[in-house]
Amino acid sequence: MTTSIQTACTACGSTETRQSRWRSHDERVSHPGMHPFRCTQCGHRFLARATARASRRTWPMVVAGAAAVLVLAIVGATLFVVADDERRIDDAERIAAQAPNLEAARSGDPEAQFRLARATLLDPERGKEATREAIEWLQRAADAGHTGAMIHLGKLYKSGIGTPQNYDLAARWLAAAAHAGDAEAMVEFGRLHRSGVGVEQDAVQAYVWFNRAAAALNMEGVQERDSIAIKLAPEELKRAQALSIEDALPTLKASAAAGSTRGSGE
Repeated sequence: MTTSIQTACTACGSTETRQSRWRSHDERVSHPGMHPFRCTQCGHRFLARATARASRRTWPMVVAGAAAVLVLAIVGATLFVVADDERRIDDAERIAAQAPNLEAARSGDPEAQFRLARATLLDPERGKEATREAIEWLQRAADAGHTGAMIHLGKLYKSGIGTPQNYDLAARWLAAAAHAGDAEAMVEFGRLHRSGVGVEQDAVQAYVWFNRAAAALNMEGVQERDSIAIKLAPEELKRAQALSIEDALPTLKASAAAGSTRGSGE
């Protein structure tokens, strides 16, 4: 049941009115924002603003809508609190897990420094601050001969993500790790020679480093070596294979021991 409480009849002034029906579609579209009413006292039919009256039918809808908004607000606040608590727990667990590495890293352990740097890079909450801190730890570990740290530094400087791009530093660190016998670094250093990034573009030198990586049982090295070999002239390939052997023995011996310098973090 609908009871008029505000809309007054335009003929007699009575507020005892009720909603009426539209006589036609044309009447309805011709009067946007209006609604037909009929006076129960004098029978007069008239048009008035629909917002100028209220009906009992609308109140349950209004109350239900307000209740729904309140429930959503409560649920949203609860979820925010729960999410915030979970984030705090995750942060606490992360800090606790890093504590041993942090202590060892501060004591000068290259492997701990490397592990701490990797964990810091994977922390999405800290952004650029995390990258700067990670590079500092990688630098310390690399200076101490950790080839895994050298490779990470090389890749960071090559990509320029989180730190200014610097091809010279990328080549420097990847070369150091490659000469130290790290097969992955050999592949990356070979790619620098192939593309001319940080070093002179040289397909022969690229083959040399891919070939040495393949000899160290790196399958990416095998694929890269075979891919570039077909692009070399016969004399270039012969020279590249000869260069692969020259001074390669110390590098390959270092490659056999490289796992101990990179640690189990790779």
